[in-house]
Amino acid sequence: MKNSIKISLLLFALTFLSDLSSGEVEENNGNTSSSIGVVEELSMIMPEATVLESEIPGIYSVSIGTSVGYVSKDGKYILRGDIYDMETSENLTEGLRAESRVNLLKQIDEQSMVIFTPDNFDHTVTIFTDIDCGYCRKFHNQIKQVMDQGIRVRYLFFPRTGPDTESWDKAKQVWCSDDRLKAMTRAKKGTSLTSQNCLDDPVNTHYRTGLEFNVRGTPTMITDSGEMIVGYMEAESLKAQLDSQF
Repeated sequence: MKNSIKISLLLFALTFLSDLSSGEVEENNGNTSSSIGVVEELSMIMPEATVLESEIPGIYSVSIGTSVGYVSKDGKYILRGDIYDMETSENLTEGLRAESRVNLLKQIDEQSMVIFTPDNFDHTVTIFTDIDCGYCRKFHNQIKQVMDQGIRVRYLFFPRTGPDTESWDKAKQVWCSDDRLKAMTRAKKGTSLTSQNCLDDPVNTHYRTGLEFNVRGTPTMITDSGEMIVGYMEAESLKAQLDSQF
């Protein structure tokens, strides 16, 4: 829902800009607005938007969170979808999303995460997890093997059922436990926790971040480079995919 709102706002901003540009064309007898005007107009309509020149001449990318759209230099055309470089087969739009994911994750204090850290690690994955998710539990059952592969795991809470549900309460209980690592493991084994709720739990913040990332299921992993991996992976397969990014 949240991501859909972001996309709608993005398209509204682009459409509104197009309307403004059409007005300028009429007033200026066919002289279209400059590229500087496009950036300025979008900045006024959507201050949180990032507007950049794309690889296509005359087209600008417009990013809000992890949502990306495109607008022509004169503001007359808007594009929604992914742009590929046919020579390299690279998804250029996904590259923008990945960069946005990395930047958004940097805004989350690691102190608010439940982190399983091996003595030595080469990679970090940030995982949106649900205590009651079967594949989340299956992944956590191999947490030692994952760490043995040199992978650090940072958990963010994403109870799929939303606020005021049993899964949400379980996430809060994990956070409010004296030993969160042990509590996470026990909870994912189906053991009931007895910890009381506390005032500083990050569940809502993590959940809202997941919506910003357009998380639709769990586990959803975000790699160091911002790639999104949806679903369960075995430890060795995950290591191989992470190694392939470098």
